[in-house]
Amino acid sequence: MNDKIQMAIVGLRFGQHIVENQVLNGPGAPFINLRGVCDLDRTKSSTLAKKYNLKEYLSLDGILDDPVIEAVGLFTPPSNRANMIRRIMLAGKHVMTTKPFELESDEAFKVLLEAKQLNKIVHLNSPSPLPSQETAQILKWQDDHNLGQPISARWETFTSSCEQADGSWYDDPQQCPVAPIFRIGIYGINQLIRLCGRVESVSVCHSRIRTGRPTPDTAECSLQFESGALGSIFASYCIDEGHLYGSRLLMHYERGTIRNSVTALDDRGETSAIDLHLQTPLPNRKLYCETASIDEEEMSGKYQWDLFYNAVRKNNFYVKGEITPDLIAHAIEVIDAMRLSQEFDKRIAISEVSIEQQHAHAAL
Repeated sequence: MNDKIQMAIVGLRFGQHIVENQVLNGPGAPFINLRGVCDLDRTKSSTLAKKYNLKEYLSLDGILDDPVIEAVGLFTPPSNRANMIRRIMLAGKHVMTTKPFELESDEAFKVLLEAKQLNKIVHLNSPSPLPSQETAQILKWQDDHNLGQPISARWETFTSSCEQADGSWYDDPQQCPVAPIFRIGIYGINQLIRLCGRVESVSVCHSRIRTGRPTPDTAECSLQFESGALGSIFASYCIDEGHLYGSRLLMHYERGTIRNSVTALDDRGETSAIDLHLQTPLPNRKLYCETASIDEEEMSGKYQWDLFYNAVRKNNFYVKGEITPDLIAHAIEVIDAMRLSQEFDKRIAISEVSIEQQHAHAAL
């Protein structure tokens, strides 16, 4: 492809993984030409730039002033990310970023509306612009087999590590509320919102089992959806099942159940393929069962580089079925409710979140 998007990546703590496994090699390679990198840690940015023959930018301003750069891969911590995205867009560039999108839902909503007004593309991996093939298959089964509404949803993810405090935002309960959910369980929050609709209230519980950080390493988040469905998200850094970041999904409907199972791992030990399993009743006490296989790039939480490319190159600023700014912001409301539940040790209604944010802004 001769007209790849010219990109620079900012924030290499996580962005290095994107550079090496998504952009230089991997699903983004056909669509992105990486020109340079930037990080506050000059050792990290200079080392990576030299390793891959990239330009080292000394600041975000240096990237924004470079007319060659068309898009910025923004992989900094979520605090104040909306303002950084706004600066990038006002400089005439598009944005690919990552979860969590922001810490404040109202700021997220405003900057996404501004993106539409400026005709700039802002995509992230979770929630992705379009439902993943995994999520789309579940929704299709729900319709095709008349499963009815979701009644219960359980999503789990886990890995095994024993981290130590390093003074980063991972150690701050305000910037990283209910840490395991915020860091890796957020994929489940975004997927369940797509499958079950808007959330009405949230509660959390958490523990520190073996982490060296002041934030927890194991947590569970209980969700009550506006539809009446009940959901739960579990995330832990204390479970070794033989692969990294294993995930489980179990959906119960009025007339059926859908679950997933891991079928293959990649060289890093992460899930590279899953099967979805449907079971629903037939007349005369018989069962109908069906299985669908989902490859790695079709699973939830993946970067949709092809859509990003088409949006930038073909001016496809909106695709039918694309997630709306208010739903992206709603997921952040859920996270904020999670933070309040952690702080006050009680169940938090989503309606309380906007009130709390108003009080916080008034105090500034």
